[in-house]
Amino acid sequence: MSASKVAEWVKQRIRLKMGKPIPSHVNFFYCFGGISLFLILIQLVSGVFMLFFYTPEPDKALQSIAYLSNEVTMGWLFRNMHRWISSLLLATVFSHMVIVFYLKAYQSPRQFTWLTGVSQLLLVFLLVVTGIILPWDWRSYWSFAIWMDYLGTWTVGGETIKTAILDTFTLSAAYYTHILLIPLILAAFLFFHFKMVRRYGISKPL
Repeated sequence: MSASKVAEWVKQRIRLKMGKPIPSHVNFFYCFGGISLFLILIQLVSGVFMLFFYTPEPDKALQSIAYLSNEVTMGWLFRNMHRWISSLLLATVFSHMVIVFYLKAYQSPRQFTWLTGVSQLLLVFLLVVTGIILPWDWRSYWSFAIWMDYLGTWTVGGETIKTAILDTFTLSAAYYTHILLIPLILAAFLFFHFKMVRRYGISKPL
């Protein structure tokens, strides 16, 4: 089988899988959603790797990360990948939302697509916040303290939310929120988001 036939076979399978051709007006600025999904998958892989070495206990968390970074083969790579790509992911999701807003792609009939996208931005932000807490070093402690102080400044319900978090906070709770609760909610929003994108297609520029 020639290379051209192989390329045509792959192209047909991709076309069948996608179901819809890519519009001619799509350019790089339309790719931030796909880039964000790719970064989420990297975070998933690197996060699962780190699960085998991290210990969610205040007196062992930092030591387990040090062991991962210094003793485990390629551990430093997975740890730094997970750490720095989290910031890049937040930036790409935010950029995606700004571009969608600029293009007015949130208008009818794509309101639910927009709302699930905004929800995903908030969830990614919560993943970053809870991820910062997990090493439980001085940076984690003071980041947590700053966020609690910030919540306390909210006019409506701020002190109540702050008190509830402080009363129930443990490192294990932050850990399972980071690796289980938020990712499951994010996966549900992603599924619905892509269903909406598939249903209504990619918006055209105004």
